[in-house]
Amino acid sequence: MPPTPDRGLENLIQGTEELIRDIPAAVLPEGGTSALEAGMDEEVRQREARSLAEMVEPSVDGSVQLALSGDKMLLLGTFFPPTGSGKPLELEAVRAEIEALGVTTGVDWEAVKGCIQTCNEDRSRVSDAILARGRQPVTEVPPYLVVSENLKNQEKATLSAARVDFRATSPFTLVKKGEVLASLVPAQAGSMGITVQGSAVAFKKEKVAAAKPGKNTEWHEGSVVAACDGRFQSNVAGFWVDEVLDIRGDIDYRVGNVDFPGDVVIQGDVKDGFVVKTGRSLLCLGAIDACRIDCGGDLETRQGIIGKEKAMVHVAGTTHAKFLEACSLDSEESIYIRTSVLNSSIYTRGRLVMGERGIIIGGKIHAQNGVSAAQVGTDRGPKTEIHCGVDFGVEQRLVWIRDRNIALASKMTEIEKKMRANPSTKPVLIPLRDRIKAAIHQLNENARSLVSSLDKNEDATVSVAGVVYPGTYIEICHVSCFVTTPRRFVTFRLDKATGKIVERKWEKPAADPASAARTSA
Repeated sequence: MPPTPDRGLENLIQGTEELIRDIPAAVLPEGGTSALEAGMDEEVRQREARSLAEMVEPSVDGSVQLALSGDKMLLLGTFFPPTGSGKPLELEAVRAEIEALGVTTGVDWEAVKGCIQTCNEDRSRVSDAILARGRQPVTEVPPYLVVSENLKNQEKATLSAARVDFRATSPFTLVKKGEVLASLVPAQAGSMGITVQGSAVAFKKEKVAAAKPGKNTEWHEGSVVAACDGRFQSNVAGFWVDEVLDIRGDIDYRVGNVDFPGDVVIQGDVKDGFVVKTGRSLLCLGAIDACRIDCGGDLETRQGIIGKEKAMVHVAGTTHAKFLEACSLDSEESIYIRTSVLNSSIYTRGRLVMGERGIIIGGKIHAQNGVSAAQVGTDRGPKTEIHCGVDFGVEQRLVWIRDRNIALASKMTEIEKKMRANPSTKPVLIPLRDRIKAAIHQLNENARSLVSSLDKNEDATVSVAGVVYPGTYIEICHVSCFVTTPRRFVTFRLDKATGKIVERKWEKPAADPASAARTSA
């Protein structure tokens, strides 16, 4: 069977041969033109004349090319201007193209008209113009809490190294009771979207990983506030306020000074030169060096206080330590020291209680309710002073009044000398002298009222289970006794009848069982 002829191929071959036959042989005689060029010129002369515009630019009608975005939320159009004598683009033609794509929603007809006008009048192409927009769905979001920015971003301003006091810096974020920690962002309702072709688009439901309020927080008027003073802490799961500040290490340049309204636990030491201030109790598992401590509750250091004659320790409750050395300590309540008190100044409205082998060497002890120790002084050591029965706070105020009276009296003497030397100064200095007299009178009145509350405990005792060495000074309610020879197993107390300090056989003083147990531990 013969193969089927390919008509397209036959027509192509035939047309090509005809074109070739129409071209005269390209013979170039000497000094003349080729037959090919002559044939070309003749054909051109026989054609109808055409305008220059038709020869330069073909006539093409204005048109538009539309495209939908992948999510069908946008209709984009590219407008092609008419060329030559082509027809301008009409609004109805564009409308027909839009309708042919099924676009029914969100058409911006003003934008369409503006593109057509630019295309027709400026004869310029307009590319990727947005002609229609769908409506995006709105995600449904539940209510959630946002932590306050000032708590999340509490970073200290950077200063020059010459100005920075690194002891004053601290990495802790402290908050006050009632301070706003987080605010509630209201729920956002979801809504359906729609494409430019009118199809509905479902909305999503977002799950927000919001921080949750923890301990010591409470709701107040759409916000979460601190239920107490403390340290603000947070992580990916939530936030809370710690009443206890737990410092896992030393108080040093890494931590800085501490000023915390609650309880503080220090796992290490308190280094020289730093300040620790607590609103409540302080527990230090290491030693306290030459620093300043202001404790609003009880203080306990599992080691001791090495003051280097610089440490200032103020305690509003009881004090427990292994030893004290060259420091100043005042405690509203009793002080319990396990081993030794060396060359220190002690003030307490309670009792100084030493451990079973506890010794006191040097320094001054002001203990309103008395002292208990195993040894006081040494055979060649520094003088040890013990003052009992007196409220040291009242005594310190009386000393302040005395010093202020001395200073005022000195000023008044200067004023008197000045007026005698230069009488013309009297109009100015006499009112000043009268004010000084009034101030001295007021201070003396305050002193008289304080004196009545100075002696607080006439039953205070100094009980020593071992030796009291010569050179020890003992005073109970301003009645003094100077030890000149060694005394053993003795208790010193005030004999009210004779107004003297007498010695009795050692008596074990009554003590709080819990405190005694901690002291002997």
